[in-house]
Amino acid sequence: MNIPRLPFGSVALAAAILTLSPLQDGGIARAQQGETVARAVRAEVAPRLDGRDDDAVWAIAPVSDQFYQFSPGEALPARFRTAFRVAYDDRTLYVFVRAYDPRPDSIVALLSRRDVKTPSEWLKVVVDGYHDRRTGLQFMVNPAGVKRDANIYSDVVEDIAWDGVWDVATQIDSEGWTAEFAIPFSQIRYEPGESQTFGFGIWRDHARYAERDAWPAYHPSYQTFASQLGDLVGIEGIGRNRRLEVLPYVVTKNVSEPSATGWNHPQQFSAGVDLKAGLASNVTVDATINPDFGQVEADPAVLNLSAFEVRFDERRPFFQEGVNLFRCNGPCEGVFYTRRVGRSPQLRTDARDERFSSILGAAKVTGRFANGTQFGVVGVLSARETGVSGQTIEPATTTLVGRLVRDFRGGRSQFGGMVTGLQRDLDSATEPFLRRDAYTALVQGYHRFADRWEVSGYSGQSIVHGSEEAIARTQLSSVHYHQRPDHERAFDPTATSMSGGVTSATIRRYSGRVRWQTTGRYATPNTELNDLGFVTLVNDFQLRNELVLVSVVPKGIYRRANAVFSADQHWTTGGLPTGLSTLVHGSAEFTNFWGASFSYNARQLGATHCVSCARGGPALRQSPSHSLSVGLDGDERRAFVPEFGVSVERGDEGRSWARGAELGVTARAGARTSMSLAVEYERSVDDAQWVANFGDALSDTTHYTFARLDQHVLGITLRANVTMTPTLSLELYAQPFIATGDRSAWREIADARAEDYEARFSAPVPAGTAPAYAPAGASLSDYNSRQFNSNVVLRWEYRPGSVMFLVWQQGRSNGIDDGRFAVSRDLGDMFDARPDNTLLLKVSYWFNP
Repeated sequence: MNIPRLPFGSVALAAAILTLSPLQDGGIARAQQGETVARAVRAEVAPRLDGRDDDAVWAIAPVSDQFYQFSPGEALPARFRTAFRVAYDDRTLYVFVRAYDPRPDSIVALLSRRDVKTPSEWLKVVVDGYHDRRTGLQFMVNPAGVKRDANIYSDVVEDIAWDGVWDVATQIDSEGWTAEFAIPFSQIRYEPGESQTFGFGIWRDHARYAERDAWPAYHPSYQTFASQLGDLVGIEGIGRNRRLEVLPYVVTKNVSEPSATGWNHPQQFSAGVDLKAGLASNVTVDATINPDFGQVEADPAVLNLSAFEVRFDERRPFFQEGVNLFRCNGPCEGVFYTRRVGRSPQLRTDARDERFSSILGAAKVTGRFANGTQFGVVGVLSARETGVSGQTIEPATTTLVGRLVRDFRGGRSQFGGMVTGLQRDLDSATEPFLRRDAYTALVQGYHRFADRWEVSGYSGQSIVHGSEEAIARTQLSSVHYHQRPDHERAFDPTATSMSGGVTSATIRRYSGRVRWQTTGRYATPNTELNDLGFVTLVNDFQLRNELVLVSVVPKGIYRRANAVFSADQHWTTGGLPTGLSTLVHGSAEFTNFWGASFSYNARQLGATHCVSCARGGPALRQSPSHSLSVGLDGDERRAFVPEFGVSVERGDEGRSWARGAELGVTARAGARTSMSLAVEYERSVDDAQWVANFGDALSDTTHYTFARLDQHVLGITLRANVTMTPTLSLELYAQPFIATGDRSAWREIADARAEDYEARFSAPVPAGTAPAYAPAGASLSDYNSRQFNSNVVLRWEYRPGSVMFLVWQQGRSNGIDDGRFAVSRDLGDMFDARPDNTLLLKVSYWFNP
């Protein structure tokens, strides 16, 4: 394999040299400052949850108050005192925090719906029940009583989609403000035993000064989190985890559906239930029937012009339980992407078809043992779905996933594996299109040493089976493009299986002011993971170097700043260069609390080629492109916060270019109401936009055609929020979107590997005509697409864990074959389209017997 010498080799070498110098840490010692152990006392009588410390237990609980600032400066004295006490009984962990403030009338307390972060004061309680220094739960509140929570895994990764069931009371008084937390032990996973030691920490955010403090002292320069927590001791005799939760829900909605005579408005009804039970303190079983797929907080609308699908976040509660076990910083999600389960039917062609496949039943068992071993097993049975045509659009599917991992050296080393299996019950309608089964196996691990270095890696293998037609479609898909005439792997129309693998290794320095990382990845051409996973880049060898510089104390005009330098190279497995890019990025927050950022990206440097641009055609030589973006953000503490950004790009020797701008503002009226408005506009010209391929595939007569695309894109996003109480809120979202495209200069590939740009393509056909090889009626069409999406959501958490949603959604879309961009005309015509309305009511009720 002919692999060119890495660019910025001197930069990577300099990074390695710098990492050996202890002076680069700014003199900050790794050892924790002050106290790192807090003690809890048993409460004979549970404290009243009122935000006051006049309960008997708070008079005897020891006080901890050695907080240190970690932002904007690291390991500096805290501006104001913060103190906390901890108590417990058989069922609940109680934490009382007092945040002292000499100006309580200036404490920022903004209302919002749950899990929405505002520029308020905040207090955060972090609990690592397993005390493994790798996982944890965060419970957050502001002075207005707004709650947020999140799950922590892999030491530093935060999953804000996790929702626990807990309670808190807050109060502002003459000394500052207080928060009294009540966290049920049923929400915390821990090892069985007579006494418990939890990982523990408290964070405080000062909104007025944009300062953050922590107990124990936290060092962000070490790029770790859970492993820096202190210890909570003194918890005894709480027994096993008494966990039994039942969450049934019902949804009814009225929708608009097209029919032969107009529009129908059927009423649809669905119901489901999630069950969670603790088989032991360290083993939990989850089960679900027809889990909610997030009908209320739906996936965002996207415009996808690429050859690859878009990845969306998981929202269903069933799949959030124990989610950290099935994620390992990338590779585990590559083989198990939970949104594949109960997915949108793959052969869905009619808007009236079901949007998601029904899950008849699913179960998950997860647990952890005292020696650091964790395990998880997931089994799912999905129903057969039929479309309005009566044919199967998604077959009945059985899914099984297993995960086993072992921590060593207190979580500083880990080794684990995962296996997945999927089987579909195919019929004559689905057998030519879908793979019959798919299996994967993965091993991964990491090892940390010298308190700042980490080596990690993974290796996975996949195999899929299906009919000749289904495997042929897989080979011809955008993930593989085996029909490419210069592909390393020949197309095999008789194949009934495909197998391949991915291997990667990384070494990084994860702490200090200077951080460095080198990653290598190799994926074989026949790797196919998208039945249960999500991997679109195969037949690829990647080598990436990254250098990061981080400030740890305010200096001069900035409060904090960082810079990133990276070089990324790709080749096919046959050695064809497919990418060489460099990135320089910097960001800073200034002493006036405004922020700025810039990025410069140079891509396709040297002789690189695009293997997907011709959609199955030959690899096309690329010309270098350069892009620059600059952003400026206002002081988020203010009632009026502006945002501004511009970007420019130039490629194809000046023939392709883009210019974009974004202007936004967030405004607050009092503590209950906020609104944001953002306008984005981009004008771009792509001189080599793929149009179509004509002729017989896999033959020398195929013509791969391109055109010049002149495009305008305008998006306007409006959001408004009114919060009546921390548990009752109203939200509005509205987005008009316009995209126009004018195509010209229709031509085909002449010499895909030519160094000269003009020589890569033939002369364009005369305007208004089609190439001679195109079928009759083919034309180079322009487009003008208009969309309007909006929803209004009323959310009421009428008791902890139990929520009611009332939602109205409206969508409009239309378009014409006109590439002209006329804002006033397009905005007006957008609302001439017939609206697609949905009125939805969802109610869930949380039981904890």
